[in-house]
Amino acid sequence: MTELVTTGGSASQRTASALVSRAFAYDADVLPLAYDGSTLTVAMTSESPELVDRVRHLARKEIRAVVMSVREIREGLKTCYPATVVRDVDSQAAQTLDEIFSAAIASYASDVHVEPTGGRAGRVRLDVDGVLQHDRTLEDGLFERVVSLLKVRANMNTGESRIPQDGRLTISFDGRTFDVRASTIPVAGLEKIVLRFLQRFDLVPDLEQLGMGAELLARYQRGLRRPGSFCVVAGPTGSGKSTTSYASLQTISLDQSNVCSVEDPIEYHHRWLRSVVTQYEVGRDVGSFAEGIRGAMRADPDVLFVGELRGLDTVAAALQAAETGHLVFAAVHTPSESAQTINRIVGLFPADEQQSARIRLADALRAMIGLRLMPLLDRTGLRAAVEVALASDAVRRLIRDGATHQLRTTIAAARREGSQTLESHLSELVAAGDIDLQTARAASQYPDDVREPISGTVRRR
Repeated sequence: MTELVTTGGSASQRTASALVSRAFAYDADVLPLAYDGSTLTVAMTSESPELVDRVRHLARKEIRAVVMSVREIREGLKTCYPATVVRDVDSQAAQTLDEIFSAAIASYASDVHVEPTGGRAGRVRLDVDGVLQHDRTLEDGLFERVVSLLKVRANMNTGESRIPQDGRLTISFDGRTFDVRASTIPVAGLEKIVLRFLQRFDLVPDLEQLGMGAELLARYQRGLRRPGSFCVVAGPTGSGKSTTSYASLQTISLDQSNVCSVEDPIEYHHRWLRSVVTQYEVGRDVGSFAEGIRGAMRADPDVLFVGELRGLDTVAAALQAAETGHLVFAAVHTPSESAQTINRIVGLFPADEQQSARIRLADALRAMIGLRLMPLLDRTGLRAAVEVALASDAVRRLIRDGATHQLRTTIAAARREGSQTLESHLSELVAAGDIDLQTARAASQYPDDVREPISGTVRRR
């Protein structure tokens, strides 16, 4: 039954409209009708307890909901929010978003946190080099409008705030296009949004741009052509595992190859001129990484990229793909040290299967790459510190025997063949004047192995 309450843009309705942002009202089809000092009356298209709760959280008032048709609500919104006010509200929120995006990209931020601070206000912090830096404060009202606008642009349900949501949007800056992943998190009746910047594949840097010098690059490229078909890229979140995997693939001849990826989310939309590329996104195209790998295998891929070795099913499926002759690049969230990477993968198997897993992994392995992103000394960007463990006979034997604690020594001794420890590369970056010694040692599990440069040998950027 429709209960129609007409206010005709009265003072009571103007007070009510001040409690509900224009962006939310239009997005959720909610029409503020009246406010009597304690209860806010709003019209909705249906009696939705979830939406009533959402309005209650936003307005911080008791809510009386009535039902109207969509047509009645949208006609009423035109009166409730005059055109001049709409332009001011939209332009302020949109301009604020543009400024946030510009600041994030200019400072090489990997993530943007838009979060409430109390009342209806909020703040923006940028994740730069793993450190959250304050960008700006969003005053009462503006915070909610920015959040609503972000949710609209990311194709989220603007009427839902009690459960996490994920979405995507695309922005352009200085001739470059960025995909942005948006994730909402309920916080004390409001919402926090975290934005992750994802570049298009045609902007992926090559390995030299990632910080591999000419000598290391030449050794590493030779190593990528060694026997074996399983390449593992390890590192903490945001260390560049996907970027390094794609950059590594670019060094291998992929002419007329069939390339498949399974990712969560898809971080790069890429096209290789003479290759067929098929991308599966977990949660959208497939239910899990393991399901995506099995689906990709039916497409007869030459190369498979797995965005995360998440759980036993995923590891087993990826390893089987490598064992059947497919080149597999897989990312794993661990510290950058090779022994821990092996132990993490093997540890996912039941105890009675772990020895078999070590043998299978040793036989299939081609290379392990460990990554840490380091802030440059002049704060103009980041440089990748890289551990490379190429699968030599000695490395395979240690993996089979479960003697992973000896891997560091073996990797360090195989520098000529293309391997190097993370600490060796960190020492080189310090000596080159690229990064600070203290920062380098803080990034290592073996800080004493990061050498202090000989006095007078440091080259400044």
